[in-house]
Amino acid sequence: MSHLASTWGLLLLLPLVLSQQYELTQTYTAQNFFDEFRFYTGPDPTDGFVQYVPLETAAHNRLVGNESGLIYLGVDSTNVYPAGGPGRPSVRLESKSTFTEGLFVLDLTHIPTGCGIWPAFWTVGLGDWPVDGEIDIIENVNDAIHNNAALHAAGECGVSNATDQTGSWKSTDCNIEHDKNQGCGTEFSEPYNFGEGFNRNGGGVYAMEWTSSAINIWFFPSNAVPESISSPESFYSSHSHPDPSTFNRPSASFAGDCSSSFTDKFFNHTIVFDTTFCGGWAGGTFGNEGSQCQRSAYATSSESCVDFVGSNPEAFSEAYWAFKSLRVWQKYVQARAGNPISTSGDF
Repeated sequence: MSHLASTWGLLLLLPLVLSQQYELTQTYTAQNFFDEFRFYTGPDPTDGFVQYVPLETAAHNRLVGNESGLIYLGVDSTNVYPAGGPGRPSVRLESKSTFTEGLFVLDLTHIPTGCGIWPAFWTVGLGDWPVDGEIDIIENVNDAIHNNAALHAAGECGVSNATDQTGSWKSTDCNIEHDKNQGCGTEFSEPYNFGEGFNRNGGGVYAMEWTSSAINIWFFPSNAVPESISSPESFYSSHSHPDPSTFNRPSASFAGDCSSSFTDKFFNHTIVFDTTFCGGWAGGTFGNEGSQCQRSAYATSSESCVDFVGSNPEAFSEAYWAFKSLRVWQKYVQARAGNPISTSGDF
């Protein structure tokens, strides 16, 4: 084979090889997070007992911060808010950038805890929900100790219960019409993956890989994070190429019949962090379904939740997110779309 033919053979093969690698495309740290996320101040879509406040209010009341290299997202833990009023102040932040597929890695040190809370870290298509889908990466309510990950999609969308994951299935029907928008969901089984145990154990890393054929989510305790997303060189360098196939079994693995149409079900997602109170899930399960939160005498679960949240500000001193960084990797050709490969130079 001629020298020129060898060169062209390499050029033809190179894009195929590079397309299998992840490229770091977005990095959020304490230095830039509040520049890259917007504060949502509208009504809570889950009908929670909450008022989402803007940046100025949140900063003045110390509900957000970026000291000591950590991003802090908290709630009001000082004042009383009577039932029937606007609810306890909190924050909901949404990324200015949108994403379709990729590897999302959150280095987290503290998850909100306490009765009445409903914290979530998720991605969602805000353009035309539910047509563009929703991926709940971290979510649960009240005094739960296990994370629940779920997908929510428009129309028929089922996943297999035979995928190789460590978690336990709660549902395999992702259609929002199923069981009051329960979604297809998995309860995580790893120790200390949520709640007070997570915080006492030093936090951990959540990773979500979203492709056109599967969505996998991992929880790694802080002492067992894969090297490709934990070492200073790979975690902070723009030259890292994590390979999720080398990770352990995912905590949740969504694939099956519907995954053949994931490209049509999930796209153009915003990243969201929020902490709401009560609402349909936290309020509906307050003091029941395994929750040890105390219901008020002669009151429903929802009424008890609102009363507790409004009357006990000191109970929410631990209702905050704290994390070191959030990073997004995407496939090389996706990250470099439109950039030609140079053919200059010697081989």
